[in-house]
Amino acid sequence: MSRSKDMTESLDSRLLARLGTLRQLEIFLKVAEVGGIAQAAQQLHLSQPSVSIQVRKLAEAAGLPLYEVIGRQLSLTEAGRRVQESGRELVELLDRLDTSLGDLKGVRAGRLRLAVDSSAKYFLPQLLGPFLQRFPGIELNFVEGKRSELLERIKDNRDDLYIFNRVPKHLDITHHPFLPNPLVVVARKDNPLAQRKQLTWQDLAGERIILRDTGSGSRLALDEHLVSNALVVERPLVMASSEAIKLSVMANMGVGILSAYALVYADADGLVQLPVSGFPVTTQWHVIHLRQKQLSPVAASFLQFMLEEGRKHLPMKRIEARLRQARGR
Repeated sequence: MSRSKDMTESLDSRLLARLGTLRQLEIFLKVAEVGGIAQAAQQLHLSQPSVSIQVRKLAEAAGLPLYEVIGRQLSLTEAGRRVQESGRELVELLDRLDTSLGDLKGVRAGRLRLAVDSSAKYFLPQLLGPFLQRFPGIELNFVEGKRSELLERIKDNRDDLYIFNRVPKHLDITHHPFLPNPLVVVARKDNPLAQRKQLTWQDLAGERIILRDTGSGSRLALDEHLVSNALVVERPLVMASSEAIKLSVMANMGVGILSAYALVYADADGLVQLPVSGFPVTTQWHVIHLRQKQLSPVAASFLQFMLEEGRKHLPMKRIEARLRQARGR
């Protein structure tokens, strides 16, 4: 054996010895993601001391502190950021290896990592259910969040696929529209406006309008519609989620504007869609991934499933009926 080969093997063994265990790396990545020991312990179903010990062992193996706490805020050091970046790449590589080995065995296996806009929760389970039944060996990592949170996840390449209401700009991504997302005006069934067969925006002047927060995909689409039609919201009430809007309308706090999918799955809650002129405002749901992302076989399979079969697993007849109703047809 040559001297150069001996030196290479020695370096490799020293590096591997310093890396710590994959479990330590996994725990550290969760701490870095959620920004705290306590939050990571809760999500990993571990005690806080266990999480602290494992992260400390990883820092000792690296030879540098990985984070610092100022006040109550946990921040990664430069070493921590490098470990996080490389750790994500390693986890992704291992996921691809797990998937490819599963394929060799004739069994579709591996991990699917999804991050979706919070409004997608109304229809996504209808798609994930049949997909996971078809491929029961797949492990699902699912994150629901605000648009701003998902944008950060894309930049950090944390997930395989993302579902957005509107395509983010200024990012090097590939996007696939797969489903219309109609925004409708809803009210309680006992609201006097619910008895009207045709309404204009001006008819809502006496109502408080309940909207999503600034920066959400639905709010961006609504704001564009309002500006282009010179419409004004005189009494806005801003909510952080579609679910909060739905509950607020149910509590008779006003009329809301949200995705028609929220209404389809909320028939028993006593809400109705109002036939307001100019509505629905229709956008598109998109499946998104980084342009240079090497999709795992599992992620590629789910993307194909969404594009080719997604609509048939959803109550599209009910959705389309609501759209016709809103347009006054």
